[in-house]
Amino acid sequence: MAQLKCPNCSREFVRRISRTGLVERLISLVYIYPFKCQICGFRFRMSQWGVRYVRVDEDHREYSRTQVKFPLTFHDNDLNGKGTALNISMGGCSFTTLSQVTMGMILQLGLQIADDVPPVGVDAAMVRYVSGESVGVEFLRWREGERERLQLFVRGLLIGHQS
Repeated sequence: MAQLKCPNCSREFVRRISRTGLVERLISLVYIYPFKCQICGFRFRMSQWGVRYVRVDEDHREYSRTQVKFPLTFHDNDLNGKGTALNISMGGCSFTTLSQVTMGMILQLGLQIADDVPPVGVDAAMVRYVSGESVGVEFLRWREGERERLQLFVRGLLIGHQS
């Protein structure tokens, strides 16, 4: 089967995502499924004649996460903290920290993806998961131009992972 490409950015980093609504459930009967680009976030439907997907309930993410290890900083009104990123996607990341973080907090993040460049700034990331020192966040709002910087970084990771 040919590799799917995003109709928006023409990249091959596309992931099949969950169907939403009655229309998508019906058209999947004729092998038309929803997909999302892992780089630009574009959601689209495409025909894959003869392919049936098995529903997997464990992971509801629309983006694949890639293993990383780099420092990050975070803060909100009452908390300043540091951590180490463990994995990342365009939709969020997980990291370890010794700071007390709670579910539902909205944090500002600085992702130090490389030593020689300023951190990628995320204006709002919601804490979705906390277990011991491990924290998972969903990116909600970006500083001007920062989403594009993260896209380049994640694209490099995905290309390296594919090789």
